[in-house]
Amino acid sequence: MSSKSTIASLLLFSGLFFIFSSSMRANEKKQLVGSRVSQPIELDGKLDELSWKQAPKGSQFFQTEPYNGKAATFDTHVYVLFDDKAIYFGAYIHDPSPDSISVELRSRDNIGQADFFGVKIDPFNDGLNAFGFYVTARGAQIDMKTNGWDDDDLSWDAVWKSQTALLEDGWSVEIMIPYSALRFPRNPTQKWGINFFRSIQRLKEYSSWNFINLKNKGTITQSGLLLLPEQIEPPLRLSATPYLSASASHNSAFGNWSKGYAYGMDMKIGLSESFTLDMTLIPDFGQVESDDKIFSLSPFEVFYEEKRPFFTEGTELFSKGNVFYSRRVGSTPQGFNGIPNQYEPDKIISNPESAQLINAAKLSGKTSSGLAVGVFNAVTANTYAVVENNTGDEERILTEPFTNFNMMVVEQSLANNSQISLYNTNVYKPESKFMANVSGTEFSIRNKGGVFELYGMVNVSQHYKQDENAIFGERYLFNFGKIKGNFRPEMWFNLMTNTYNPNDMGFQKNNNEIGNGVNLQYYEFEPKGNVLKWFGELFINQYYLFTPRKFIRFDVGGDTRITLVNQLTIGGNFNFTPLGVRDYFEPRVQGRFVKNPASYQVGYWGSPDYRKKFIADYRINFKVSPGWDYFNWLVNLTPRWKVQENFLIIPSLSLDYQYNSKGYVSDSLNQLSQSVIIFGNRNVGNITTSLSADYIFSPRTSLAFRLRHYLLSVNYLSFYDLQNDGGLVGNDFAEDKNFTVNAFNIDMIFKWDFAPGSELLLVWKNAVYSKLEGKGTTENYFTNLENTFDAPVGNSLCIKLLYFIDWQQIKPSRKNKS
Repeated sequence: MSSKSTIASLLLFSGLFFIFSSSMRANEKKQLVGSRVSQPIELDGKLDELSWKQAPKGSQFFQTEPYNGKAATFDTHVYVLFDDKAIYFGAYIHDPSPDSISVELRSRDNIGQADFFGVKIDPFNDGLNAFGFYVTARGAQIDMKTNGWDDDDLSWDAVWKSQTALLEDGWSVEIMIPYSALRFPRNPTQKWGINFFRSIQRLKEYSSWNFINLKNKGTITQSGLLLLPEQIEPPLRLSATPYLSASASHNSAFGNWSKGYAYGMDMKIGLSESFTLDMTLIPDFGQVESDDKIFSLSPFEVFYEEKRPFFTEGTELFSKGNVFYSRRVGSTPQGFNGIPNQYEPDKIISNPESAQLINAAKLSGKTSSGLAVGVFNAVTANTYAVVENNTGDEERILTEPFTNFNMMVVEQSLANNSQISLYNTNVYKPESKFMANVSGTEFSIRNKGGVFELYGMVNVSQHYKQDENAIFGERYLFNFGKIKGNFRPEMWFNLMTNTYNPNDMGFQKNNNEIGNGVNLQYYEFEPKGNVLKWFGELFINQYYLFTPRKFIRFDVGGDTRITLVNQLTIGGNFNFTPLGVRDYFEPRVQGRFVKNPASYQVGYWGSPDYRKKFIADYRINFKVSPGWDYFNWLVNLTPRWKVQENFLIIPSLSLDYQYNSKGYVSDSLNQLSQSVIIFGNRNVGNITTSLSADYIFSPRTSLAFRLRHYLLSVNYLSFYDLQNDGGLVGNDFAEDKNFTVNAFNIDMIFKWDFAPGSELLLVWKNAVYSKLEGKGTTENYFTNLENTFDAPVGNSLCIKLLYFIDWQQIKPSRKNKS
């Protein structure tokens, strides 16, 4: 795309930006005034101190569900206190049947089906971000960060205290949140956005203090106001969490156990009242749950979720533009797979599966004017494989060079709960003189009253390598729609040039595509008859190749979900490609494509009431493509057995079978230097079974167990040559390409939160991976399971101790000592 067209696009959407930036009429909000503590508060959940009795009371909650806008069934009274170090929340949660209060106990950040009370705080009162603190009736803590799109980031963990008490007429809770857990502006008085939440699980009722109208998008924007009439001095936010770990690992292919230990530290430093620097030094992520490994038959990379704590906590600002995929940091070295191709297994002494992360840091915060700033940096060391060479000596082979990862984001909040951000990512590898950049802008503009929203994103990728020309690529994404009311239509447009590539630090499945479409959504929030709520959507999308400008596919589809009064939620979906698909990616050769005939897919799913002791979620899906005699069926079954209020078992079974699936096998050049691409007609079977069990000893002690077996079997029936017009013509290709893949994992984690922010972890992991090719492969599940354990088995044991040290807690003791 030319620079002139880029500038024209930016000017066009800049004009729309200013049109939609008019000020918003303020909605009526409830207010609550906090009181200064007159005596020390003993956190016992009973609210029996004089300060609670003298504080202003918040009451009159409104239902969010099931009857949006009606008064809550039972009263809830809330109070707010503050002192120089913390803010306190107290609540009486009235219930005439205290023996019916749900006291289900789950691990931290998991509400389960328990009755709860919660508070969300928006210290800048801009409707864009909030801190959430929830407590169940049994005392389990849940904390989160929530953005303006109502995405809850449960990976964010703060250090705070709470206590509950069961009463004759309900239950009560006290919450103490240190100011060091929050970020707020330095003002003479504080005016925060706030809302309180309460659930009654036996009624499936969820209510809030300030009314949340489900016809309006966003819950933070519908918060009330908390007034703190005195100046609060933001504290020095300085904390450290040093860790010490010891581990032992064993692989049956090598025989010996290897032992080791590690130590490091995470630090948080408040650079001002609103900005924090987070650092991790020599991190160890041995306790992180194993990935659900799969084997992809497609030409695209598999996306795995981030599970490492440092990269999941407080990273919402770095999600702008979809250009930051934290799994790139410390990922599998680029030369990892080349080592076993060059050396026999007995010659490979070590070949690290991930690059060694030396340190990482992130700086983030927001000014009183609504300008948020985020800076991320991480460094990985040179990674070497160690092999035995032809002379019998050990040789180190560089598989991943030293790499520096950076990202910077600035985001400005605007009127009408709108926002605009600018960002840049940079990856630099000095060893190979390589550098990759992605720069972009993302904005969300809402009109007066918050009825319509214009969303846009513009990215430019740049790749620089020594002695090579720089490569530039572009992406444009725009969405305009109605976000308020029952009926919410929207239209979208997405363009990615053939040279757009953010994948050095981001994740993009494919580029070289233009897409646009229309979605028609309808929400019904008011119960009618046996239906509590329902949602329906119809969409029409079409896609083209960016260059050359060729048709790819045309989609028509829809989905719906309905929740009945018995809390059974059912849904269905359909998707048709009546004109077929011209797939330019499956052949793996630029410019070539395969013609897929028209296909038709339908699905149905159900999810019963989770309050019951035993239920089962289920999903059924069918897809056919008559032109290829293709048929696919999928069944997922996930029972949930609540053995006790603190013991949950969830087995799962997934069956996914494809018959007469056509896909890429290999490609080569013939004597005329022309590409010969082989496709195969195959039956593909995938069986995935898992078992998870959580036993919660107390709100601070838990044992989690998870087992998973993944089986993929591919059986080829015939082979074809791919023609230049996208057709397939049979050939006499006779190689045995059948194979099966088995992946088996066990993760067992004991966790004890022995002090606020401090924990002891005991972790056992078991991992097996095998791939059998040609003769000996079988589709029989039990034979494959038996063969899996004939492969090398990896076991690891780890004990890890983390201790949280807060300057605000040790400072008084130092004064007393002096």
